[in-house]
Order: sequence, then structure tokens, then C-alpha cells
Amino acid sequence: MRRTHEPFTLFVRIEGMMLKKLVPFAAVALFATPAAAQSNIDGTYVDSGGYTEITVSQCGNARCGEITRIIRNKPGESNRDRHNDNPSLRDRPILGITILKNLRWDNGAWRGEVYNPEDGDTYRTEVRRRANGALEVKGCVTLFCRTRVWPAAN
Repeated sequence: MRRTHEPFTLFVRIEGMMLKKLVPFAAVALFATPAAAQSNIDGTYVDSGGYTEITVSQCGNARCGEITRIIRNKPGESNRDRHNDNPSLRDRPILGITILKNLRWDNGAWRGEVYNPEDGDTYRTEVRRRANGALEVKGCVTLFCRTRVWPAAN
């Protein structure tokens, strides 16, 4: 009877040795893959109102989002940054403004700042890529937050 268990015991030992070597790699693959897939936010998106396209890409060691196309004018608004707190910037064109700034991957989201040309204020932001390819952008002041979804541009 001992002979029938020896091959099984040998197999378990070999399998156990292999598992000890594979477990760290499997753990890295298991936890890194979903985060890596969700963390790639580079691309072009349309703001929630359908007025502008924002292109997100690397800028230094972070990610930034710049208005790269005016799709249509918002009623009653010009293509200028007229609500900016800084009077010297109120005449600059909206096209080319960096509205997502200093985004860095932190604890499941890209965190940084978002500038809103509609009111001229800058907010703390969390940005996440949704499964459908859209970008979820949450801007916060103290405890109050507003979330917008920017679909991927066609």
C-alpha cells in the first residue's frame, strides 16, 4: 500500500514546490491586471454636454487633459475663458486649455485637479475609466462632489 501513495506524495511535493514559485507571480498578475486595464485613461473624450473634446495624455510624470476641439458653442458662452478668476486670462481661448491637471494614480483612481471653464474654478478630482471606455470625472469642494461622465470620442 505504501507504494501506491509514493507517486502521489511525490506529485504533491513537486506541485507544492511549483506553487511556491508561481504564487508570487500569480498574485501580481491577479491584482495588477485589472488595475492596469482600468488605469489607462489616455484617449479623447467628449464632455458631458457634447461641447468640447478633451484629450488625456502623459505630461511629465502625471496625466493631463487638454481641450483639443470645440464641437459646438454652449449657448450664451464664447470660446474664451471669460469666467477665470485671473482677469489677465479671461480673454484666452478655451481651445488648448489644460483642464485636467497633475493626475496621478492613487488607490484605484487618478487624482489631481480639474479646471471648469464654466465657472473659472479649480476642483480636486478623481478620474476613473469605465468599462464602456467612458471617463468618470468627479470634481469636489470639501465634502461636496459632482460626477460627470465623458464618453469616448468617435
